[in-house]
Amino acid sequence: MTMTTDSNFQSPSLGRGGEGSPFFVIADDITGAAEIAGLGSTYGLSTILLTKLPDAMPDAQLVVLATDTRSMTEAEAVAETRAIGQWLCGIISSADAPITLYKKVDAAVRGHVVAELQTLMETLGYEQALYLPANPSKGRTISGGCCYVDGEPIDQTQFALDPDFPAFTASICLRLGITPSSRIRVADAVTLDDVRQAIGQALQNPEPTLLSGASDLFAALLEHQGFTPLANAPAFAGLSRTGAALIVCGSTQSTDLTTRPYIRQRDLPLNSMPRDVFDGTQGAAYWLMKIQILHFAKSAIRPARHGLILNIPFESSGSSAAALRLRTEMAQVVFALVGRMQPAELVIEGGATAFAVMQRLGWTSFRITQQVAPGVVRMQSLDAPSVHVTFKPGSYPWGDDLFDWKVEM
Repeated sequence: MTMTTDSNFQSPSLGRGGEGSPFFVIADDITGAAEIAGLGSTYGLSTILLTKLPDAMPDAQLVVLATDTRSMTEAEAVAETRAIGQWLCGIISSADAPITLYKKVDAAVRGHVVAELQTLMETLGYEQALYLPANPSKGRTISGGCCYVDGEPIDQTQFALDPDFPAFTASICLRLGITPSSRIRVADAVTLDDVRQAIGQALQNPEPTLLSGASDLFAALLEHQGFTPLANAPAFAGLSRTGAALIVCGSTQSTDLTTRPYIRQRDLPLNSMPRDVFDGTQGAAYWLMKIQILHFAKSAIRPARHGLILNIPFESSGSSAAALRLRTEMAQVVFALVGRMQPAELVIEGGATAFAVMQRLGWTSFRITQQVAPGVVRMQSLDAPSVHVTFKPGSYPWGDDLFDWKVEM
């Protein structure tokens, strides 16, 4: 993509425009994008999730772009972010109403945060950025510039073992290398009122400020602009009663789903990634052969009549190269199974895995159906309308509804 920035371009509206001003959110992974999209739907916003830039801004109140920059090198992430910023320049200059831009970041302080924020600031003309990754509603807080998970310093939690962005310290500025010259302000937030106060101060700042944060900050932005959660949001009616379900647990921290009522009642078998595939001595074709023998052959030991669960039963090695290989193999297996099973439900845990699967399938546009639980979002693929897709971040719980709904057999 080649596009130059207009030197007279004014930075995007910070949400003061009122009714009719769409929100455009950039997320560095697909489950984070889905989380924001699902949140928007609970506030009654018509919402579209994209995995690539469209030719024109979709007709929706909230448009969320899922990138995969968290899985890229920093140089690749900067190039991708710059291209998005340049695309926005063209869109905003011809838009009928101001566009409110929001940069969704990870609540565990992962990703190429500083590089991406500075690239957007440079490309779009922002003077500074507010960076508030706290999610007090989910136990993710910031105090004294340090990140805590349920009261524990983040470097003393499982995030210290992240293969790509390990938390070697709880200090956000030390971990990310943020200095005063970065023009990025890290705000503390222990409560939701702290988050609301931060958004209010940012919107009152006369200098154009790029808003970046997790889902709680975006909710505070919506409320600051007068949106309120739907009072009578429809209850989740459950996954398909008749169509096949393909459930993909792409995180090595996945919990056991086999005891959940939906899984039991539909008799969904579990097939784990073989050790040879995990170690790299075999690939997707080997795993698919085993799946064929166990679940689809006439003499199948455990027939997949109503669907299948895939998981990775081994501990991660901590290598980013290994993580890339694992999600690539998983994506190839899912691609083949979607073609064979034609599932009505595709449920994926893990952001990098979900993005890899969507890329392999070629699905790029989704209309949000419902937020089933915080971060667990169900949507309809506009590229394959017969399929509902549900995404969940690897570090979030499934919630009480998705698999605990009892099927009427």
